[in-house]
Amino acid sequence: MAAVFGLAGTVVGAALSARAAKKGAVLSAQATLQQVRDQATVDQAHWLRQQRLQAYEGFLAAWDECLRLIDSVGLPGDSETSENNPLKETAGRLTERARRIDILGPAEVAQTAEELADSIRRDVTIATKLEELTEATLPTATESMTNETAPAMAAAREAMQETRRQMRELVAETNESGRPLHEDPRTAEIFENFQRAQDVADAAIARAHGDGDRISAFLDQATVIVDELKRNQEARACTRERFTTAARHTLASASPPTS
Repeated sequence: MAAVFGLAGTVVGAALSARAAKKGAVLSAQATLQQVRDQATVDQAHWLRQQRLQAYEGFLAAWDECLRLIDSVGLPGDSETSENNPLKETAGRLTERARRIDILGPAEVAQTAEELADSIRRDVTIATKLEELTEATLPTATESMTNETAPAMAAAREAMQETRRQMRELVAETNESGRPLHEDPRTAEIFENFQRAQDVADAAIARAHGDGDRISAFLDQATVIVDELKRNQEARACTRERFTTAARHTLASASPPTS
């Protein structure tokens, strides 16, 4: 009987030891798993922070390049084709990098990045509109003034000067001869020449007014477009500050803990 109780005690002790060992193993495994999870979280946070840092820096590099191009060439799109326009190409890279930020987040940084990219795209669109207006208006107006209006004004001026010269000579001759001016047969012809010269001058003046009206209309439209461009550029200064603040806050809050 004593042997039986001894055996039972041994079995129970072994079972309790096995249970304790199993529990210890489970707890150890759970602790190890938690450590792995914690390390994975730290690694993921570090990876995400590095990805965001690279994305933000790349975006700002493209942004600064856009501003440099705007400052160096004046209005975006000037004298460049869509295939070779460096600003349009850089604006395209800016848009691509804004999409990258949209993937990496967070939402506040992604939103301001998209607003900045959209601002540059509006610059290109607005300036292209001004370029198209300029190309549609100025060459025609300049050609008209150079090839038509200016020669017409010169011809009218010469005709008036010639008529006045003829009139002065006729008056001088009639004064010497004592003959009344209205009796000289050349008087009527000179007055007819004067009227024709006046008609030519009136037509040239009307043409000049037409050219001036077209130029004035162009300047009015161009001023509206330039004002729109300035407002767009002024508005994005605040957006740029919001992007910087949000990006710094994101990177600071995502910094991995130091041991």
